[in-house]
Amino acid sequence: MSTLDTAPNTEHDGASKPITMRLNPDELAKVELYAKQDQRTRASFLRLLTLRALAAYEKQLESTTA
Repeated sequence: MSTLDTAPNTEHDGASKPITMRLNPDELAKVELYAKQDQRTRASFLRLLTLRALAAYEKQLESTTA
């Protein structure tokens, strides 16, 4: 059995926690449009954006502290 077969799914194993956020109507419309284009749910799309933004932010922090 490969690692991929046994790795826990953090989206459904209790390790992840839902959050609430506010978007104005224009922002929400963009999220819904791009999520649909990417064949994702709004939540999945926003999680992807968050992960990408965190990676970019951490990279920026590394470059400013180096």
